[in-house]
Amino acid sequence: MFHGLLDKLAAALKNWSRLAIYADRGIIVLNKPPYLVCQGSDAQDGDDQKPRERNVDKFNDLLLDLKDHFHLDKVPHTVHRLDKSTTGALVLAKNLTTARRLSQQFKDRSVSKSYLALVRGGEKSFQARSGEIRDPLETDDGHVSISQSCRAKFAATDWELVASSPKAPLSLLKLTLHTGLKHQLRVHLAHSLQTPILGDPVYSRSPISDKIARTIRVPEHRLFLHASRLCFSETGPNKHFRLEVAAALPSDFVTLCKGAEIPLDEWDITGGLFVDGKPAGHEVPDLDGKWLKSNHRMIR
Repeated sequence: MFHGLLDKLAAALKNWSRLAIYADRGIIVLNKPPYLVCQGSDAQDGDDQKPRERNVDKFNDLLLDLKDHFHLDKVPHTVHRLDKSTTGALVLAKNLTTARRLSQQFKDRSVSKSYLALVRGGEKSFQARSGEIRDPLETDDGHVSISQSCRAKFAATDWELVASSPKAPLSLLKLTLHTGLKHQLRVHLAHSLQTPILGDPVYSRSPISDKIARTIRVPEHRLFLHASRLCFSETGPNKHFRLEVAAALPSDFVTLCKGAEIPLDEWDITGGLFVDGKPAGHEVPDLDGKWLKSNHRMIR
């Protein structure tokens, strides 16, 4: 199932480099499609029992394609990862110096990571419009759970209710990830907030409600979690600034929100660049950076 969808996507793109949405002297940012396993990620996401090799081969194909497209001496370096089922902004480094600098920012938690999630639960499911989740997580044989044991790790997620559907118990949440534990957002939403992400078969096995089923058509094997924005520190001539890259939501995500009458911000639909929090147009001259006009919206 997943291999076929990736093959279909690769054929539609004709080359993997069309997933790139931004590039400058040091980095490439992709809008990652679902089902693509990032290099160095877990063999299984907990969703299925498919072998790892072919999915990793696809990611290696992507790196080779980017190397040729951007005329690099070596394939780009991975500095972080997204879970297989998660879509959105994934940054790669063009050279080792940039890779080390970005890796340090991820390690220091100075990279801001924002996600959008479509969750099962209407406005009444939330006692407030925003909040913090600090429940520690423990991984046992690939499965993640909230735990108070000595083996559990600190996990921090902030959430904000963006909008709720007037037609079905569905809501759009903005999530800020302060720690990057496996399946952190999925577990925190399902078990701490009791509002599981739509399409999550692991941390919520209950069927979707009749109201949801009557309102939208939910695709099989599709988790509606999107890494919408990455923001990190950059250095230009005689100045330091924060660069933020927003990755457009996949078209099926947008379609479901429209069907449920959940409003979306235009930047979440189109994607874009921001410097120190302000829209930067299509170029970042200090970095020779460009927003890449491409068909990067994933269509299923």
